[in-house]
Amino acid sequence: MGPPSKLMRRDESGQLSAASMVGQEGMPMPAPRPRGPKLKFTAEDDQLLILLKEQKNLTWKQIADFFPGRSSGTLQVRYCTKLKAKTTLWTDDMDQKLRNALQDYENERWRIIAHKVGTGFTPAACRERAAQIGIGDEEYQPPMSPEPGPSESGIIMYPNENRHLPFPEKHHQGMPEQ
Repeated sequence: MGPPSKLMRRDESGQLSAASMVGQEGMPMPAPRPRGPKLKFTAEDDQLLILLKEQKNLTWKQIADFFPGRSSGTLQVRYCTKLKAKTTLWTDDMDQKLRNALQDYENERWRIIAHKVGTGFTPAACRERAAQIGIGDEEYQPPMSPEPGPSESGIIMYPNENRHLPFPEKHHQGMPEQ
């Protein structure tokens, strides 16, 4: 293999990698180095990041050269979690796929719940009972962080109420109606 190409450079480990695109013809100016301990992204940073990824098709390592003080990993996470979703174009076909996926999830959700409740309870029966006791789709929001569930703590917690019942309970006997 001959001498390295002018478009290649050596990284910290001595391996050949893509050349820096900073200062190349047609490339934008790099972002200024952020100040302070927490490096917040500006709207201009976000625009530059989108431009370099979507229009210039640069690697994350090349993009990092345009952002002094930020790693390629930080930039990739920013793009994938905050920016890419905002630029995604939804077609009618993709909307229908989303609807289908949500319906599949809803059907599967109640099947799993019925299985955990126990023999003799259908998904439809569990869905109806959940609505009757006020933990149906409108009110019930599962916790955002992993917390012990009924099988781990032995307690059923009803959202928006201070009611705790031992688990497993027998068909909700003695439970006040709402």
